[in-house]
Amino acid sequence: MTLRRRLALLAAAVLTAPLIAVIVPASPASAHGWITSPPSRQDQCATGVVANCGAIQYEPQSVEAAKGSLSCSGGSSFAVLNDDNKGWRVTSIGSSTAFTWRNTAMHRTANWQYYVDGRLHQTFTNGNAQPPQVLSHQLTNLPGGRHKILAVWNIYDTPMAFYACVDVNVGGGGGTTPPTNPPTSCGPAWSASAVYTGGMNVSHRGRAWTARYWTQGEEPGTTGEWGAWQDKGAC
Repeated sequence: MTLRRRLALLAAAVLTAPLIAVIVPASPASAHGWITSPPSRQDQCATGVVANCGAIQYEPQSVEAAKGSLSCSGGSSFAVLNDDNKGWRVTSIGSSTAFTWRNTAMHRTANWQYYVDGRLHQTFTNGNAQPPQVLSHQLTNLPGGRHKILAVWNIYDTPMAFYACVDVNVGGGGGTTPPTNPPTSCGPAWSASAVYTGGMNVSHRGRAWTARYWTQGEEPGTTGEWGAWQDKGAC
């Protein structure tokens, strides 16, 4: 091959590379999250409040499916979440209650929608921005009695959404059957200056936590799914 031919091929490659970079779309960012308070169905599976849930107990943040569903699983493979007779713990709440998401991967958000027994109740927007790791929405004017609340996190730049169902009893009335499982006992309040070793229990922000290993200064709820603290559920 002549020198002139080699130079021509090199120039063509340089000019084509930026075009390829424009044409090939970037892979979408991963986004995962679920409601921890009041405890959602997948949270109850992850913390052992409800047993025999299958794979969802290991990945409560992964209830991802196409937008538009009104089922607790969103149409994903975690169909156990759709079983209303599974023995889910019903949480007594007020007509105005904060619903808290724990996100393990943040992604630009179109909105969050909350459905009460299949009817849209409230919508929260985020300006298409990324949410923080812990996010709360204050639901207001909730109707009294027993309800299933479906929360949908609609991602901005993908066709996907994340789903979480929460079983509640608004106002403490409505003749709800008491939960089969007793509430988790609270331990002593977590202290940033204290040293904790594996197996020690603390309470923090209304939830019980167990240390997986030696830790100090790591706030429960901020260390990630496999971090220093294991979430044992509401207490």
